[in-house]
Amino acid sequence: QGKIEEARTAYEEMAEHAIKDMVFVGSELYEKGGADGINFDTTAASGDAEFYAALKAAEILHQRYPAMGIEMGMSGEFILGMHGEIEYEGVRLAGLFPHEQVKVAQKAGVTIFGPAINIDTNESLPWNLARSIVFTKACSEAADIPIHANLGMGVCGVPLTLTPPLDALSRASKAHVELCRLDGL
Repeated sequence: QGKIEEARTAYEEMAEHAIKDMVFVGSELYEKGGADGINFDTTAASGDAEFYAALKAAEILHQRYPAMGIEMGMSGEFILGMHGEIEYEGVRLAGLFPHEQVKVAQKAGVTIFGPAINIDTNESLPWNLARSIVFTKACSEAADIPIHANLGMGVCGVPLTLTPPLDALSRASKAHVELCRLDGL
């Protein structure tokens, strides 16, 4: 129907609710549940406003609990511009790649970052792995915090299957650790 402004407004309102929810859950886990930290996983799966919400939640939690570990694992290598104009600290979020995502995540107070590089199911394991290494290595070089690459079904060179072949998973893991200066997987 072409209701772009209405959709953007709804997305912004969703982000505000998501921030409140993430901060509430993180606070409860840290204060009452004995958790040392929180993991925002598959971040930005629904685009730039969701990424913004996770960044703001991380910022608030980091300010409240400086010792809290905050991990942010991404959903893919490219932030979808579902809103298209959302910014965090003057940086437009739509279109960011891992080496740029980690910079805004660090600024928000994230303590561990997990890039996720989508595979192309029409390509081979070596092709997907090489592509993933390029993105992940650039992210590691740009980061001042530990990088835990998301090696799993359909990301970071691992084939898209419910039970990835052990040789493919071990080759992808070893290549990422040896070439990308990773702190974990």
